[in-house]
Amino acid sequence: MNDWNDAEQRVEKARELFEQRKWLEALEELRAAVNINPYNCTWLFNIGLTLDEMERFEEAVDAYRQSIDLDGENIETLNRMGIDLSRIGRHSEALEAFARIEAIDPAFEPCYCNRIVTYTDLGDHDKAEEMFYLARMYKDDCPHCFYNIGCSLFTRELYDKAIYCWEKTLDLDDCYSQVHLRMAEAFRSRGSLEKARQHYLNELRRNPGDTDTLLDLGNLLLEMDHIEEAGEKFHRAIELAPEKPDGYYFYGRWLLETGRPEEAAFLLNKALQLDPTYPGAHLQLGRIHHLRGNREAARRHLRNEHLLMPEEPQILMDLANMFMDNDDAPVAVACLKRLTQGHPSDARVWQNLAVANFLCGFYTDGITASHQALRHDPNHLMAMFNLAITYQQLGQLDVAQIWVDRGLQLSSNDAGFQRLHVRLRLLQLHQRLLKIAAGILPSCLMFLLHPRRQSARD
Repeated sequence: MNDWNDAEQRVEKARELFEQRKWLEALEELRAAVNINPYNCTWLFNIGLTLDEMERFEEAVDAYRQSIDLDGENIETLNRMGIDLSRIGRHSEALEAFARIEAIDPAFEPCYCNRIVTYTDLGDHDKAEEMFYLARMYKDDCPHCFYNIGCSLFTRELYDKAIYCWEKTLDLDDCYSQVHLRMAEAFRSRGSLEKARQHYLNELRRNPGDTDTLLDLGNLLLEMDHIEEAGEKFHRAIELAPEKPDGYYFYGRWLLETGRPEEAAFLLNKALQLDPTYPGAHLQLGRIHHLRGNREAARRHLRNEHLLMPEEPQILMDLANMFMDNDDAPVAVACLKRLTQGHPSDARVWQNLAVANFLCGFYTDGITASHQALRHDPNHLMAMFNLAITYQQLGQLDVAQIWVDRGLQLSSNDAGFQRLHVRLRLLQLHQRLLKIAAGILPSCLMFLLHPRRQSARD
């Protein structure tokens, strides 16, 4: 009997600790209670909730599953488990959990609402919309539904519709978490930078310690040419979270852009001390050493960045360009090939790959990449210019002239194409003169070797 009382007291203490946001201590008390009585599904559910607060979602799923084993009809537990399964990418299991809820109680609106998120993650936006309308049959004014379908619309680049849904979310719940952040991202994506700035500021008023939003705002301010204000935001992020590498990286990059490479190098190295795999830090240090003329140190940092297998497109593009600037074109080719796999319709990527191949002497591959650039952007002048230069170097002057003519049709005043046009005309004239000379020379030689033939006719 004492053990059972002890378990109840531990659960009560855990509840107090949970309210004080002391998650680890609350978890320890709950687990101690479950060790005494492993058959209380409510306590197992509370362990799951506590683990959710600690963002230990896989462990939370296990706790919810144990609770369901004791009470398989508890739809709230199934719902929480489905949410966490979706968070950790186990989407098919999440959909099974939500479908199980629907079978138990078809009127339980969250089982439709939360499937909007799961289907959005899977890229099945038609099903996401279907869940949105099903949910509204049971609860017309659900802020979660409007927020979730807004995320689906944003993913499809339907920014105005996403913004409308998030405005509706705020109408229903003006304290809804992260709506202003999402709206800032949508306004920024459609080019409304001032509106994006206002929503970032609104998000920071609600959550002043959110360094991620602070850094996003700093990067937006750079886009708006508010250089000094951007630097203040990056510096503030370091003050708020000195244990995180993000602030050091972005402030270091800002210092580099504003002409203070020594201070930048110090902060970028600090970011790497906190996280040796931080994306972009080695790239920026490579830039600094390249500016100093220290090519070996630059190459070392650039190769370290390449070894980290970066996924962010802009980092890969900048890294490839730095490799080319540092006379390391073969590695640039490798970076750009990876980039074309993820962004096969980006003409700019194909154009850079063409240049890298040309620098390596891989003319066939460079020509292929240039044609890919033109396939996705038929008016890409640089791709035409590079093709003209390459065919000139290969001696195929007529083909080179075709690309020069196409370039001049699009931009008749382009100085580069005009100079190349003149050069090709001269080379073509020289080529014709050589052919004429090649035809005349044998006749002259025959005359010199056999002069009597002419005399005999006389």
